[in-house]
Amino acid sequence: MEWIAPIATLVIVVVLPYVVNLCKKAEWNANIKRWIAIGLSLIVGVATGVLSGVPTPETLLTWVLAVIGGTQVAYAAFKSIGITSGWLDA
Repeated sequence: MEWIAPIATLVIVVVLPYVVNLCKKAEWNANIKRWIAIGLSLIVGVATGVLSGVPTPETLLTWVLAVIGGTQVAYAAFKSIGITSGWLDA
């Protein structure tokens, strides 16, 4: 279990910027870029939740808010290069 936090950190710090830059430079279809943005934003959100710890009944609300916040921050990185999603904008 001690390897979960480092992997989550790598996803947030290394993988997210790399994929955002890859989507910026790639000649992919807009739908492919949109699905990558949605998927990676959700992965980063869960990684943020994992970094805040395993949810217990007392910390469930904090954990859910960490996941939502992580998802929105990751999506903001994609939105800054013009990739948007109606689901994550709502």
